[in-house]
Amino acid sequence: MSKIKGKDTKIEIKLRKALWRDRIRGYRLQAKLPGKPDIVFTKYMVVVFCDGDFWHGYRFDEWKSRLQPYWLEKIGRNMQRDRMNDHMLIKQGWRVVHLWEHDLEKNMEKCKERVLKSLLARGLKR
Repeated sequence: MSKIKGKDTKIEIKLRKALWRDRIRGYRLQAKLPGKPDIVFTKYMVVVFCDGDFWHGYRFDEWKSRLQPYWLEKIGRNMQRDRMNDHMLIKQGWRVVHLWEHDLEKNMEKCKERVLKSLLARGLKR
């Protein structure tokens, strides 16, 4: 598990490049906020998480029965921590956007639009 990257993952870099191409800039990386968001738009109070399907439990109920107890507990804790961090961020006034790994790989345009929609709702001028 020490080989698992916590920042600058392939999907995160792919999203940042897509945002940059569309001139959506002014973000910070890995700010010291609950959950360590991947991309932070401080001016608009929007945080973006690029979540790995396995590590963050995408459709967890469908495949959790195949996991060994260690992984079942590990991913369950990750999901619980994600919910807690989201709650703390929302309480602080942040708008939270979670993007799944499979969505980022298959439909970057849709993911980029979700980020843009959140920014526009917070006052971004286009």
